[in-house]
Amino acid sequence: MVRRSVWVLFVVCFGTSAVSQDAARQTEAAKHHALGVQHHLRRSLDEASREYVRALELDPPRDPTQQELEVVRRFAPRLYTTPGEFFPLKDFAAILHPASRLVAYHFFWEDDIDFPEDNDPCDHELMWVQFATDRRNVERIWTYFHGRLLDGGDAALLDARQHAMRPRVNVQWGKHGSMPAGWDSLPIRADDGDIERKYLPLDRAITLKEYNEATFRKLSTDGRRLMGHPMARRLGWPERFTGTWQDFADFSRAVDPLPFLERAKMVRVSRWNSATINQHFLPYNFRPKTEWPIATH
Repeated sequence: MVRRSVWVLFVVCFGTSAVSQDAARQTEAAKHHALGVQHHLRRSLDEASREYVRALELDPPRDPTQQELEVVRRFAPRLYTTPGEFFPLKDFAAILHPASRLVAYHFFWEDDIDFPEDNDPCDHELMWVQFATDRRNVERIWTYFHGRLLDGGDAALLDARQHAMRPRVNVQWGKHGSMPAGWDSLPIRADDGDIERKYLPLDRAITLKEYNEATFRKLSTDGRRLMGHPMARRLGWPERFTGTWQDFADFSRAVDPLPFLERAKMVRVSRWNSATINQHFLPYNFRPKTEWPIATH
């Protein structure tokens, strides 16, 4: 009886020690990853990569199992652009969180019509899915929209459940803000950072439809930002949106990201989106965005 108690005590202590070491490594990895993102946002890419490498040494990403890969495929978004979208989707990646039921889906469009000078050879956008414990059903959907997180709510969930659990994401012309099904009635608050701010009320919440109507007015009248930039001229970027509001809100051209996933196989299991993309996926720069829509463990 004494021997058994000693053995149980040893196992419990050893297991607790291992858990503590894992937690310490994750905490240290988080510090390096945060530093990497800070450097990355300042375009100090060598410094960013060094911090990302250290974070991934402490908490390495791994290839998904077949079951995990099926989860990623099952909840992959259905993308819809306007028929006149100028920039194609150039890459697509997915990160599955190892401890939370979350998948981050990353879209890399060829560029952003308002930022020809930003030294990013892509427009990085994304969305997230929280799935149920059965790994068969979707529980929550978010999209990234110009620094904001849009919670798709019941409308987005209903649409996904009507389409084999694949959420719909509507893609803003030229600028690529990602919007879930039922986007037009979602609330949003404009601010001084919005390029369309002179067309927007800044003192109250509005609907996303109102926000996009302001974006349409700006792009169809004033045109894109930095109209005379030589890079945009050389690449033949459109100066303005030339259609109607109905054309601007016509998200009818399907862009299926799954063939990108099958071809490039950019899927990993990791807590660290930006570091994994930087070290495992893309040979070109991207702007780091929000890692996860909720606190994770």
